[in-house]
Formats: sequence, structure tokens, C-alpha cells
Amino acid sequence: MFRLLTAPLAKLTLVLSVLVSNVFEVEGAELKPLLFAVNSPGSLPYLYFDFPSQTYLGLVPDFFDDLEQQGILKAVFIDSNQLRSEQFVIEGKVDLYLANRGWLKQPEKVITSIPIVHHLTYLYSLYPFPDDFSVETLVNKQICTQQDYIYTGLQQSFKSKKLLRFDSSSRTTIGAMLAKERCDYAILNNYNAKVVFSEAEYCHLTIYQSPHPTSEIDLTIVMRPELDEVKIVIDKYLKAFISSGKANASLLTHSMKPIFPKQASCKT
Repeated sequence: MFRLLTAPLAKLTLVLSVLVSNVFEVEGAELKPLLFAVNSPGSLPYLYFDFPSQTYLGLVPDFFDDLEQQGILKAVFIDSNQLRSEQFVIEGKVDLYLANRGWLKQPEKVITSIPIVHHLTYLYSLYPFPDDFSVETLVNKQICTQQDYIYTGLQQSFKSKKLLRFDSSSRTTIGAMLAKERCDYAILNNYNAKVVFSEAEYCHLTIYQSPHPTSEIDLTIVMRPELDEVKIVIDKYLKAFISSGKANASLLTHSMKPIFPKQASCKT
């Protein structure tokens, strides 16, 4: 299904060359792409849809751009959602998507790359958090959540009804619900929170972030199990991409590190 450039690649080791020759069909000078499902609208700065350019940008596209320039792999990004992406990979309708293994309903039916990035999720509030704040002490609080999302650090509390989910359709509506005080806290990863609360409608609000994340997880590239040899190639070059500093440079290109509290700052 996948093709490499016909020109020899000096940077590939002999072992990888053998693996690649087993996986890819050489044909002309064209790389046939891997289909990469994106949980719409993606998540800045990892993988997101940029409306001005009408393209997908972020850490993951930068990594695959690097691979394509070396003639190794090419990815084409297509719109999907968190529920469909896993099933599409299992059914072979797409090849890859970005997720944490703990979010999967059928993890035994896929394979995953080494971690590409560390992912932090926090609670957000309209009021300051006490220095000794702990999620474990929260009882009967409403948390603004996104429908069908799995929140690793809070799943048990939601299951036992110690904390109450207040689902909405998107992270944008999560922010709006918090602003209207329809829930006690919103839960978002730190980059998404920066994007949401930077919108003009929140300029009059100071937004506070919990002192500690509710979860710290690794994001990986989830693949069809038939792509076990592709996984070896991706893992090798992903290690180099991270160790060379290219991954950190990519993250900084797409978003400066989020800083909270986000102060009220309406321009008159």
C-alpha cells in the first residue's frame, strides 16, 4: 500500500532498508501516503486544522513533513472524530491517528508508536485555587467536559458520581459553560485552554488553572496492527526527531507554552 522513493537513502540502516522493502512497493518517484485521521478540529500545537491556510499544522505534521523530505513516509490528514478514528483504524479505513492508549476501547486491536509528546490536563476556574488544592478532596462538583471524552485522572470519580460530568459538544462550549458559571470547573489540556480562553469573549475574565494536572499522559501514534514494520520505521525516526530538538522547536513554533492565570485584559 505504501511506496518509497526509488533513490537510495543513505540515512537508512541496512536493517531498516530490508524492513521498508518488505512493507513498501517501489513505484516511480511517488510516495503513496498513509491516511492519518484527525479528531476534529484537532489539538493545537500537536495536530490542528488551520483555517487561514486550510491545512493541518502542528507537531505531528512537522514530523511527517520531515519524513517526507527524506523520502521515507508521507501522511495525508483527514477529518474524523475520537469515536470514529479508533474504529476506522481497526477496520483498515485509515492507517493512523493520535491518541493515548488509555483512551482506546479496544487497545488490543491496534499498535502504537513510542510517545511523541507529554500531554497535561488541568481544571480551570473563575476563582483562584487554594495552594493545597487537590482533586481528591472534590465532592459533588460539576465539571464541564466534552461529550464522549475520557478524562484519565477523573474517570473513577465520574464513575462513582463523586464528581458530576456536565457534557458539551466541544471545547469552545466548555469554555462558554464555565464563563456562565454553569459548572464549577472546566477540564482541558493546557494548550486547548490557552486557545479557548484567549478569545475576545473572555477578555473580561481572569481564568485560573489548578496547581497540579488531573492527568499526565503520553500521546502516541495509533496504527493498524498490519503496520508493525511501519511502526519500527516511525519509532526510529521519532526518536531522532525528539532527541535532535526538532520536536520542541515545533511545539514552540505553533504555540508558546501556556501561562496561567490568564488575566483579564480587554482592549478599549
